[in-house]
Amino acid sequence: MASQRIQVFEYGELIVGNDGIAQEQFDALARYYNDDRTYYSLIDDGIRCGIRFKQYVGVLKVGNLIIEVLPKADKDENEKEGEKDIWRSRLIQMLKRVHKLKISAPTVAGQSTTSSILDVFIEKFLDQVDELLNKGLVKCYHKEDANIGALKGRLLWSKHLVKNCIHKEKFYVNYTTYDYEHILNRILRKTLEVIPKLVYSTSLRGRAVSSLFSFPELKDISVSPELFSSLNFDRKTEDYTFAIDIAKLILLNYSPDFKEGNNDILALMFDMNKLWEEYIGCVLKQKLNDYNVSCQKKEQLWKPANSERTKTVCADIVIKKNDNVTAVLDTKWKCPEEYASDADLHQMYVYLNRFNTRRVALVYPGEKTDVKGSFVDSDNNSCDMIFVSCSGDDWEDNIVKKIRGWLES
Repeated sequence: MASQRIQVFEYGELIVGNDGIAQEQFDALARYYNDDRTYYSLIDDGIRCGIRFKQYVGVLKVGNLIIEVLPKADKDENEKEGEKDIWRSRLIQMLKRVHKLKISAPTVAGQSTTSSILDVFIEKFLDQVDELLNKGLVKCYHKEDANIGALKGRLLWSKHLVKNCIHKEKFYVNYTTYDYEHILNRILRKTLEVIPKLVYSTSLRGRAVSSLFSFPELKDISVSPELFSSLNFDRKTEDYTFAIDIAKLILLNYSPDFKEGNNDILALMFDMNKLWEEYIGCVLKQKLNDYNVSCQKKEQLWKPANSERTKTVCADIVIKKNDNVTAVLDTKWKCPEEYASDADLHQMYVYLNRFNTRRVALVYPGEKTDVKGSFVDSDNNSCDMIFVSCSGDDWEDNIVKKIRGWLES
């Protein structure tokens, strides 16, 4: 069955019967919806039903329908020609940078009309699996109980007597084995088994099946957030990191539709506020190389007299030079009507004082003119509003140029 793809901007709506979404697909999304899955809200007012997206972007797959939720920096509801293609390319570029996807993000003119954002992650995962298979999968020692025809390891008397009172040629033993039953290999194999249910690309499905044939038979595994948080990587397993990161995204967000059987759901959705923050941080870390850039930097803010616990304040991006804090940036994925909100200005005032700097700025997407300002208790500090353009193929260089110009002004 061929796939169907719909593109919609964040905060947009899809109404059953009007926008390409069928009733059975809406029903599946309604079953999938809960308090932990806040990517969208349900519309069902007795007249129409559908879904309304929030600040999350990415891909939502339900059955053969692939919904690409794209970012949109401005509030103009009138869609311009080719705008969705531009923002799709921007989203892939941001995901590529933040999630270290070593792929070529398509240009607007060269984008495939059949591949989806989901395919980008699947392709990267399969590339990583191929590399691991070529290098050789990691093995591990582990204990195993089995009823076998040879005595090895430790004989488990109680189980041996129960199992082998008649079959005296066998032994119920506990022994050590060295094989591929490593937790990381089991996670990768489970992901490979899921992929053919998710993609409609013949080449990607073929690659997944081919990798499965090359994989050893392994025990099934139940996935959970706790499983992934318990994983540890060492020198032998560090090459698994990228593949496991993508496997985590796929497995924890995949929901088989056991009730209907043909509307499985996968949601690879990302909070656009967080993605914008991480993207700006990654770009500056790589390209603003004559400064020291750190992200999510914490400082103590308040401590109660009767407790050792403290409240902290966390800045999005801290820029240093010669071990001195040059500036603090706070990213905002929104377009302010005119000036920054009171809450944002209060936040920047705290950064100014706690990080011992004289320059702070709010970084917004858009084409507006930058706004310079300062806090009224001192003329020697600044709190500015910086707008970075999201247009053009060289927009990363433009971001760095804009921030560098502000730092050196």
